[in-house]
This record gives sequence, structure tokens and C-alpha cells, in this order.
Amino acid sequence: MAFQTKLNEAIQQKAKCELGEDEDRREQVIQIIRQWLIQQPHLHQIRLDDYSIVCFARGCKYSLEKIKNKIDLMFTLRTALPEFFSGWDPMKPEIQAALACGSFLPLPDYDQHGRKVIVMRPGCYDPYRFKPEDIEKASFMISEIMVLDDEQMFVTGMVIIYDCQGYTLNHLTQRPLSLTKKHMYYLQSAPLSPKTINFIRTNSVFQTAYNVMSTMVNEKMKQRLRVHGSNLESLYQEVDQKVLPKDFGGEGISLEKLTDYWKQKVEEKREFLIESENNWRVDESRRPGKAKTTQDIFGIEGSFRKLNVD
Repeated sequence: MAFQTKLNEAIQQKAKCELGEDEDRREQVIQIIRQWLIQQPHLHQIRLDDYSIVCFARGCKYSLEKIKNKIDLMFTLRTALPEFFSGWDPMKPEIQAALACGSFLPLPDYDQHGRKVIVMRPGCYDPYRFKPEDIEKASFMISEIMVLDDEQMFVTGMVIIYDCQGYTLNHLTQRPLSLTKKHMYYLQSAPLSPKTINFIRTNSVFQTAYNVMSTMVNEKMKQRLRVHGSNLESLYQEVDQKVLPKDFGGEGISLEKLTDYWKQKVEEKREFLIESENNWRVDESRRPGKAKTTQDIFGIEGSFRKLNVD
């Protein structure tokens, strides 16, 4: 059965004009990638459905080589980053507590350009009570569930808002630098990179953290960084005010209600998340040529290579 898109006509037209997508091309790519996966011994237990392949294809603008490289890279990273992608049981007490913090909150509505808007809150938790790894796991679990239900973002893109309220020097010092480097590496490796990253409600500690983070991204990503500080009017020029949470002067639901919503969504998908952790792994012992180690990917003592952003 052919893949059935749920995109409205306007977004389908956008996919056609900007990505060269039509039904025939979708089906052709799905079949080619399915055959390619079968031929990759180290990816033998990866089971991508048609929807997932189409998401990769859109994120890679239907370049077959980019799609193959991105699929291999994504699952290689998931295997190499247990601090992000293991222990995916949302009912574990530490994950329950992390989910209740609301560190990663996709908004229900799209902005004026049809883009997905995601609020990230690095200062929302007590750095002495929570392990940053658990906060990361909760965030990536929410991201996983978001992608399941959001076909449009792979055509229109996404924007990130970093809400820095509550962020302190303790958040910065209690978080290993290697963890931040790995997070930024993964963000730049993903099939969909953010159109802009917007920092709001910043404080005196922010500049130090921003300077550190800026060393971990390539020049193209640096051009997408926007620091609005306390000037929310500046943010509104980038992201439609109406779709933002009430906490940011918008008309959307509050951060508190968003936190409850996503916590419940993740709990409802518990079985899927546990299966994802177990099944979406690369078998490095079967990789043609040399197996990839964590050191191969991330370098020595965190000296990461920089990535090109599409």
C-alpha cells in the first residue's frame, strides 16, 4: 500500500516546490531505502516504516546519499549515546520527575511560516536534585513522540526557543561539558535542523554559557542564533506571538499545562519507547569495514568535529 500523506494541499505544494516531492518520488525512495537497509548488516534490526523514511527523505531534500548517510549516522549516535537513549521507561521515578520539569515542550500550533515551535528550558530544574542525563532522556523521549505525530515539520521546518529563566551558574557547572558537546553534536546531526534558535529571558550567567555553546556549532548554525534577552517584542518578530504560551505573552496554553500534556503523552507511549530503545541500535560488530567507536565519533577529550547543516 502506498504511503498516505496527511499534509494539507498547501503543505503538499510546498513539498513539491521546495523538495521536488510527489507521490511517485516518495514511493521510489521508500523502496530504494528499504532495499539498502536490507543490505546493511550493521543495520539489520532497524525497522523503519514508510513514514520514517519519508521524514528522512524530506529532511535530506530527497538526496539518496544524504538519506543513507543520515540514517546510518542517526542510529550510530543513538547507539553511542546511552546517556540520551537508554533507560527509556517513562515510569521510572527519575524519568517521571524529569518529565514533570518541562524541559522540552513542543507547542501545539505552528508559527506564521508553518514551522514547528519548540520551547527548551535549561533552567527549569534543580541542578543538585536532578542528573542532567535524566533531563536529556526525558527531552529526547518527548521529541521521539512529537515526530510520530508531526509530518508537517519535515517540510516547513522548526524553530527553537531557549527560555533561560531560572538558569544559574549551578546549572552550568553541574552539567558535564562533554554532555553539552554531545547534545549539540546530535542537534546538528539530526535530519531536521532548526531554522533559528532564539534565547529569551536571559541573565548574567547566560553569556558565559552562550560563549561555551558557540564554540560547539559551525558557522551556518551560528547564523541561526538569536539573542532576544528580555525583549519579547523582538521574539515576536521571529515567531508569531499568538502561538506562544501565555508565559511569553502569547495566546497559547501555559508552560505548566504543556508540561502535563507531554508527560501524559510519553506515559501513553511507554511500550513504544521501550521498544525503540531496544530495537533502534546499530550492531557495530557487523558493520562493513571498521566498527565505529565513541572515540571515532566524538574524538579525544571532547574534540568534536563540526558538521555541515543543510
